[in-house]
Formats: sequence, C-alpha cells, structure tokens
Amino acid sequence: MTRGELRRREQAVVAGFVERDGDKAFRYVTEIIDIHANDGVLFRFRPPKTYEIDTLESKRIFLCRPSIYEDNGDCEILFDIEDLCRYFMVEMKHDKYKKLASLVNKDFYDSVMETIEIRPEFIELKKKIRDQALVSCFSEQYSEKMWDEYAKNSEGICLVYNLREIFINLPKNLKFYPVRYVDDRKNQYDIKFTSHEYNNGDDLEPEHLKFLLSCLTKDKVPYSSEAEWRLFYDNASLKDNEKGQCFDFAIKPKAVIMGRNIDRNKDFRKRVEEYASNNCIKTLRAQDIII
Repeated sequence: MTRGELRRREQAVVAGFVERDGDKAFRYVTEIIDIHANDGVLFRFRPPKTYEIDTLESKRIFLCRPSIYEDNGDCEILFDIEDLCRYFMVEMKHDKYKKLASLVNKDFYDSVMETIEIRPEFIELKKKIRDQALVSCFSEQYSEKMWDEYAKNSEGICLVYNLREIFINLPKNLKFYPVRYVDDRKNQYDIKFTSHEYNNGDDLEPEHLKFLLSCLTKDKVPYSSEAEWRLFYDNASLKDNEKGQCFDFAIKPKAVIMGRNIDRNKDFRKRVEEYASNNCIKTLRAQDIII
C-alpha cells in the first residue's frame, strides 16, 4: 500500500471520529474511491456454508463479534494506565497516596498493568466493550492468501462489490469506512482511553468515538496488504450464545467468483449458481482470473 493510500485512510477515519466532521470524512473517502480503491472494486471472500447463500438471498448481511476473530487485538480496547493511575492518585486521592509519590515511576505503572490485565473482571470488561461493535469485512485486494484464509482454501466464493454503490445505498444504521493502518496499535495514543474520557460525566460521545476509532485501527504488519474496509454496527447488545447479527443489505454483488476447489462441495456450488442466476449476477472462475 502506498503512502498516499495510507494517508487518505488515516485522514478519512480521523475526520469522522476525531474531528467529528462527516462531510470532510466523506470527501476523503471519495478521494480514496477515485484514486486508489482498485477502480472501486471490493472483494468479500466467504466460506462454503449454506447460511452464506441464505443471507444473500434474504438481502441481508451478517456482522460478527470481534471477539471471535483469530486476531485477539482486533477492536481491542486500550487503556492509558499511567494517565489513569496519575489521575486517581494525584488528583482524586492525593492525600491518601502522597507518601507513595516517590515510588510512582514506569516500573510502578507496568506492575499495575500486569496485575490488572489478568483479573477476570478486567478481561470480561474489555470483551464486553469490544463486542459492542459488529463487523463485516471487505478488501481491495484479491489474492491466493485471501482465498486460503477466508474462503476455506478456495472451496468458497468471492463476492465482488462496487464500493461507490455501497456508499450510496448504505443502510442508515450501519457505518462503512476504510481501516487505517499504524506502526504499533498497542502504542497508538489516540485510541487509548484516558482520564479525559473517564472525567467527561454524562457526555459519552468522545468515549464512543474513540472506541469507533479503535475498531478501524490495525497494525500495518501484517494486515495492510488486505486494504480492508469495514461495515459495522456500533451499539450491539447480543446474547452470550450469539456470534453476531444479520442486517438488511439490499446491495447485490456485481459478480460471484467460484473458488478453485468449490467442486468439493457440489451442493454449495449449486446453491451459488441458483442464487446468481435468479439475481442476474455474473459468475466467474478463480482459475480464469490472472492476479
């Protein structure tokens, strides 16, 4: 991914969730579409599961909990423990902790973090916050790696969408943004929760926007090669046994690419062909596409 692509992704996300300027964010997104986004084509690789076709036929899309992803840092909530400790000890309870002031240093904050991170209550809190976002992923990149990882070794399919069409017809209850890629997500300060958010009282918007920013922030290595876009819902409340939720999504793919190994599941292939035929959607074969 070029520096220009990385910069525009950064600008779009920051405009939307730091500067709170939706119009500015949209202008940057439009620039991405016009300049970089693979001529406005997005790919969505899917496994050979019957429910995938059921969802397409019902004009819906499934958004899943981030906590079920293999990447346990995806949408992970981060805390600035040093800032929070300083706030509680120096500002809120100064008299109680002033005798310990000489002991407060980086080692102290590191030990506090190590203690907190293993507490079941803290782990559950982070998971609960993380799963308030439900996510569905699209990519500008088409590669064998994507087929292997997201379409069960090419047994599934790849749905081809028009990026601009998604934006124009996006349901109002969903958001759609490019992922921004950073050098070190765990040390990315603008997604860390600090005493500022804690001390905002009843104004939850800054805290919520920071959470959304964190959901669109991933490490450059190894993820930037996917050039991901995210469709997400940001205020979910699911039962413990639910992995996600379906949402209305009437935007049809422009084409369906059949994986090289889709014939391993002939019933699935038949369902895909029927869906494509009934909806006048072009079908292609992965082996005919030159990467």
